Amino acid sequence: MKFWFNLHPTREEAKVLKERAVAFLAARGSEAVEDPREADFAVSIGGDGSVVAAHQACARPIIGINAGTLGYLPRIEPEQLEEAFGRILAGDYALESRMTLSAGERGGETVNALNDVALTKADPGVLRFTVSVDGVELMRYTADGIICATPTGSTGYSLSAGGPIVDPLSELFVLTPIAPHTLVSRPVILSDKGVVTLTPDSDALISIDGRVRPIRAGTSFDIRKAETRVQFVTLGSEGFIDRLRRKLS
Repeated sequence: MKFWFNLHPTREEAKVLKERAVAFLAARGSEAVEDPREADFAVSIGGDGSVVAAHQACARPIIGINAGTLGYLPRIEPEQLEEAFGRILAGDYALESRMTLSAGERGGETVNALNDVALTKADPGVLRFTVSVDGVELMRYTADGIICATPTGSTGYSLSAGGPIVDPLSELFVLTPIAPHTLVSRPVILSDKGVVTLTPDSDALISIDGRVRPIRAGTSFDIRKAETRVQFVTLGSEGFIDRLRRKLS
């Protein structure tokens, strides 16, 4: 088997964990590769951001190893590393399929997101914008912005902005306003069957899994469920509820 590694850029522990993994794999006839296209698996060592970066670079099942972070996405703790890779080499694992988003300006090129798409203000002050679902206006907001998250992304930026934690195997959208200028604005959970459209009144910024681009005033930006899915390697030792309880305790 061939494994491509993506490390947290500043955590020394991530480098140490990679060295342990590479040595373990080499001793069993497997190898680490530099080209993600050659890999059978993408190995992310870090936190949630490292997992997202691994997804962006390598379209292979993701093995997430936690490197000293709160991360919800990495499933393997450092002390489990050798046992986990031994099971993977033996074929003793399962793949967990997660939905992604397809986002882009209407009629233009689209980009996929594992975690979220966020509309935010480009300048000081507030941003006024409209959110529509399947062409029907849901609400006009005055806020710092809004996040459209997948269930996987519900524990990221959306959670920091006050959104709910969602089971990552669900199929839905989470809309979470950022610092809304009203007392009644709340997160909204929507079916994955619809198309969410964000239209800012002024120039703004769109962030797609952290990749930021400008968007002009009045531009309709559509978000829908993508056909592409992301596969996570799971060893079946800990479910979502167990992991959530451990992270929140």
